Amino acid sequence: MSDVSIDQKKIVVGDQTLALLSGEVHYWRLAPEAWRPVLRRVREMGLRIVASYVCWEFHELAPGRYDFTGATDPRRNLPAFLDLLAEEDLWVIIRPGPTIYAEWLNGGVPDHAARYHRLHPDFLAAARPYMEAVVEVVRPYLATNGGRIILFQAENEIDPWPHWYIEQLGLGNTPGPFQDFLQERYGEIAALNAAWNSDFASFADARATRLMLPDQPDMMRRYLDFNRFRHAYVNDVARWHVETYRGLGVDVPIYLNTYGGVETQHGPQLEQIADLAGPDIYPSNEFAHRANEHRNFMDSVRFLRTYSKLPYIPEFQAGIWHDWMDDVKVLSPNHYRLVCLSALLAGAAGWNWYMIANRDNWYLSPINEQGRTRPPLFAAFQQIVALLEEIDPPSLVKVAPTALTYAPSQRATTRPGQPLLQAFYDAGIDYDFFDPEAEQNRLPAPALLFYAGGPWLPRAAHDRLLTYVLGGGHLVCLGEIPRYDEQMRPYNALGVPTPHGIVNVAPSRRPITLRFPGHEQDMVVSCQWLFNYSDVPGQPISGTLQPIPTLGSEELELQFNLPAGSTYTAGFSAARAQGRLTVLGLAPNPALLLALHKFAGVPIPVRAEQAHVITSLFSAPGGQGFYLFAVNNDDSDHTAGLILDPRVVPAGRYAVRDLLSGERRTAGLDGSAPLHVSLPRKDGTVLYLTPEPGDSR
Repeated sequence: MSDVSIDQKKIVVGDQTLALLSGEVHYWRLAPEAWRPVLRRVREMGLRIVASYVCWEFHELAPGRYDFTGATDPRRNLPAFLDLLAEEDLWVIIRPGPTIYAEWLNGGVPDHAARYHRLHPDFLAAARPYMEAVVEVVRPYLATNGGRIILFQAENEIDPWPHWYIEQLGLGNTPGPFQDFLQERYGEIAALNAAWNSDFASFADARATRLMLPDQPDMMRRYLDFNRFRHAYVNDVARWHVETYRGLGVDVPIYLNTYGGVETQHGPQLEQIADLAGPDIYPSNEFAHRANEHRNFMDSVRFLRTYSKLPYIPEFQAGIWHDWMDDVKVLSPNHYRLVCLSALLAGAAGWNWYMIANRDNWYLSPINEQGRTRPPLFAAFQQIVALLEEIDPPSLVKVAPTALTYAPSQRATTRPGQPLLQAFYDAGIDYDFFDPEAEQNRLPAPALLFYAGGPWLPRAAHDRLLTYVLGGGHLVCLGEIPRYDEQMRPYNALGVPTPHGIVNVAPSRRPITLRFPGHEQDMVVSCQWLFNYSDVPGQPISGTLQPIPTLGSEELELQFNLPAGSTYTAGFSAARAQGRLTVLGLAPNPALLLALHKFAGVPIPVRAEQAHVITSLFSAPGGQGFYLFAVNNDDSDHTAGLILDPRVVPAGRYAVRDLLSGERRTAGLDGSAPLHVSLPRKDGTVLYLTPEPGDSR
């Protein structure tokens, strides 16, 4: 018997520590004679942990009657599968739902329960006997009882499904849980009427607004309350299931999973309810079929790092459901390398490959239903597992002095900050996230923080940004200033003045020479507009318009260049207690971000000279060098030049080992010349940099 806990981004089982890297195998969807061949291929790949759902709909013969021993079908013999996992020396993540989705009938819920939402009394009454029965089966297999189960999932991707259970949830004409939520939130109907600008006689009169209308403040307030209800509902479902499983004797860590965004589930709140929470992520092949997909993928992992004690992806694409084939396309070996290296680059410490083995309606996994491999895919997975064993991601420390704000309530609605995020991506500057809505982030406060939100922000988040600045941080508001609270009422904790005007230099982007206070060297960026302050509460940042260097024709050359030489106060930088606030009214672009880092004196640890090559840097344990991750999301091969800042990677000679190609060389690094690396299209690598013996750094 062993205690099981989460510590230092790993699972601790007694005196053993395990990196949380696993693959999903659904025992009830495979012929039992294929179980052992599949599991042996899992071990051959290098994995030590297997995850599996337990399907309520399949194991329930009739309400309250279950087969977990294979009496009616050998595929129902859950103890035999768990015994086999122990024989094969594999640890287990068990996922009994009750709801599992799993591309199965009713999401794994029997018909008699599937007609009800997940907090409906009839659903809970039907689910509890199943939960009692499944815990009775798996309890002896918990690691705390000498078994192999080290992690337990309570429910799956909890979603109120508001487009299905409209009337049951109070989202249509019939009052229900939504109105109960409003009453709990506001207390008195007068408070709701004041917030919604309404005149309801009772909470039962309130109707849900499920369409976001940001240009209509009254309707936007109502939409925000619908979104708060959605998060509260998910939290209540999670709490009931976690507490029920705990009460039934589950004493290994319990985790929850979410979608990739925050619209439906609030990951930080779920990790307060369970021991662990993380997003499920399924990219399209080579990130080629959805807008800004590579950036959005990495941002999901970056946000995970702000709140999770173990940044873990509970479901990470390994194959695809037939219904998603048109969206995702055929998945290639280099796709899998690209997504895994991108996840590591963003800071993931582990994941569960879903599915590691094919089964009905799931294809393109590295192992098929008979336990045979698809050699090109299997080799790619083996390569990734070997890489993870060598670098040990939980032990690495990400070097990212820059962060962007990520406020879940904003991201769940208007998705602000997209131009800023894209400019960072285009500039190849790595960053972390900072959640101003959280009382505490798991990551250290960044040296440089960019506001990536919209015009409204919850009051508490306004105040935390101010606390960050006063405590010694440097906050940059680039083109967007938080000036309203969550009720769309004016609030400005930072005291940022509204610009007196905005100068539009359209129709084309114009070079603008920026002069930052205390910097002799001017910086040139290009933009179509800029703020125009008459006076500022700090040191002014001026912008002087320059001639347009290239024109499509000469007829209007005189008029186009009339504004050249005009100077405007585009922003300011002001000391605030121990920190600094910089406000600059220009649209974000890569050159401007580089200029702001230079002005702030904050290093960019590593970045590539080429577009579409994204990098990040991690310190190795014990100060034994650095791991440099580089991925090429372009459709062409590149020999990328990687620029390392000597303030982060001290100047000297380094041994450079490419952990995927095996190439070894030495390089002198002092910031004056780039480190070159060959990167195939839609692929990447990891470089291990260690100081040469005797180097006089």
